[in-house]
Amino acid sequence: LLTYGLLDCAMAVFWVALLAGGAIYLCAVVLVRLFQRMEQEDPHHEFFYEKFGSVSSAMFTLFEVMSSPTLDQWREPLTAHPPLVAFIVIFVLFGSFGMHGLLTGVISEGIIDKNQARIEDQQVDKQTKRKLV
Repeated sequence: LLTYGLLDCAMAVFWVALLAGGAIYLCAVVLVRLFQRMEQEDPHHEFFYEKFGSVSSAMFTLFEVMSSPTLDQWREPLTAHPPLVAFIVIFVLFGSFGMHGLLTGVISEGIIDKNQARIEDQQVDKQTKRKLV
């Protein structure tokens, strides 16, 4: 029963990771396309090229933001680009908190279902023992 529950949770983690990876990839492609058009005279061009110069670097940057949304190094570039502030806030809210909440909910539901099945099995065992006595 415990192994089955662990396997169920591993499947939930896999699907949440796949969903997060797809969302990160989609957002990375959009951000790379947007920041490739940035003028080289922009004072934050180097910062954005480092973070969003390629799809792989953009995916890693978004993964960092999703897993640990500390934006100290982003303060100055974000003040110059308000639409990016809105994107980062929405991405952190839905990405970080949403994925954690989804993962917690799926695992909790799996645990509750397994516990309910265990209780039902115990009741059936009690009833069969009563019938035998």
